[in-house]
Amino acid sequence: MNHPNFYKVEVDKEKIESFIREGFERKLGKDNVLDIRLFSYPNEYIAAVTLRKETKEALNIAHELKGIFLDNNLAVGIYTKEVTNGSR
Repeated sequence: MNHPNFYKVEVDKEKIESFIREGFERKLGKDNVLDIRLFSYPNEYIAAVTLRKETKEALNIAHELKGIFLDNNLAVGIYTKEVTNGSR
């Protein structure tokens, strides 16, 4: 029986964050994307995107980007939130 070769792949978190930022900024504008925080738990990533205004378009962007990550075998959940009362 052949044994599969398992190996650890290093994921560049800065590239994930940058890709997400570019996706939102391209469609919503740089002024509308206030912050992106990337969290990880072993083999899964979660991005919290803070926007000036959360819109249906923002949710569509998140959905589209998640699909791109899944197509590339990377689990990245993307959540958006609207800034409230001047807080981030």
